[in-house]
Amino acid sequence: MLPRPVRRAFAFGALALAGGPLFCEANAQIVPGSPGPPPPRPERPETRPPAAIEGERYEPIGVQVGGFRLFPVLELNEGFNDNVFATTASSGQTPSFIQIIKPGLELRSTWSNHMLNFRATGAFAFYTAAAIQNYQDFSVSTDGRIDIQRNWNIYGGLSFNRQHEDPGTPNTVSGVNSVTIYNQSSGNVGYYQKFNRFSGKVDFRTDYYSYYDNGQGLAQGVVPNTERDRTELRESVRFGYEFINNYEIWVRGSLNQRLYDNQPDAAGFYRNSSGWELVGGFTIDVGGLTTAEVFAGYLQQNYVDSRFQTVQGPQFGLAAYWTPLKELWIKPYVKRTVNEAAFVGDSGYLGTSFGVEVDYKVLPNVRLNGRGDYSIADYQASPSAGTTNRYDQYYLFQAGVMYSPIREFFVGPQYQYIYRSSNQPGLDYGQNVILLRLGARL
Repeated sequence: MLPRPVRRAFAFGALALAGGPLFCEANAQIVPGSPGPPPPRPERPETRPPAAIEGERYEPIGVQVGGFRLFPVLELNEGFNDNVFATTASSGQTPSFIQIIKPGLELRSTWSNHMLNFRATGAFAFYTAAAIQNYQDFSVSTDGRIDIQRNWNIYGGLSFNRQHEDPGTPNTVSGVNSVTIYNQSSGNVGYYQKFNRFSGKVDFRTDYYSYYDNGQGLAQGVVPNTERDRTELRESVRFGYEFINNYEIWVRGSLNQRLYDNQPDAAGFYRNSSGWELVGGFTIDVGGLTTAEVFAGYLQQNYVDSRFQTVQGPQFGLAAYWTPLKELWIKPYVKRTVNEAAFVGDSGYLGTSFGVEVDYKVLPNVRLNGRGDYSIADYQASPSAGTTNRYDQYYLFQAGVMYSPIREFFVGPQYQYIYRSSNQPGLDYGQNVILLRLGARL
């Protein structure tokens, strides 16, 4: 095992080389060779004068700053959560009002070649009846691309994120506890080239996680946060062949290494591991209607500690955009990942999600959005721990309306319901969250 200073130097050296970020999945960077949304779908030739078209545009247009465009936004949310700590009804539930302040700045390049973007966002939450859950999240990031020739470029990213773990999500302790806060420093660098009908992509990524002590440990059944600090490295190679225009088959292989700063942990387990995955898939782009990427294969994660079983199994995924109507977006997805576990005796958990997001423009200034998701967290316990593998299932439903009286302002309600079902006693819960969003932007 590499000494801690060497590992940290490697991680942050890779970040410095990257030059731009890999964000969390909700705001993932779209890199060359990945499916993105299709171009707007025209239902009929546009015959209206430009002034009439512009009068129905309610998306932010930003402010021109040299060769960039600046998009500032400030959002204020007033919310209510009927079960802040995600506990069962029999153990008592704590309701609370929540105030959330969400500022943001994004600077996007407007060049005809190359790309460079900067972002800074924040989310500062204050719970009226549960102050120990207050959090101050923020993120700063940059990503870019150097175009060598058409379909030939180098891209990369760099970000620093201060985040928290919501009660009831994987790796959190059930009950009234302080919020878990951590920092995530991420970077990636990659190379993409397409020649004739063949394409290739090489990508390197590194993440460093640093947790703040929240007073929890073995007595609560978890690894102390001070021993969850780690570096995660990932390397991948992808080769594709476009057998018909906009129809591509491809194969991707990847490796990963997960290296903890402190070994062993407080329970005596060595958590370092390495893994691989090999998948094949296809990508389609039906102009103006659908883009989709589907793949399947196999994954495996091997642990240094012989008491941890190897995590292995089928790997599969889906990312698609479908526009059956010009005003309607439907985005189905399937994701599967091997994640680190914080519970004593668990090596990790296999996370699988199936879901769909919908966005419908009822009027030029009124949008409806919704999301449904079914997720599984399948924990892998060490046989020496003498416990049954924990198996949690999450059901999520979310719906909202966004109204823009003018382009610079937006307001609307949002509702979310989460239910968790677990094979371990006392971990089932239901949670309702209602938000009223009010924002200003340029």
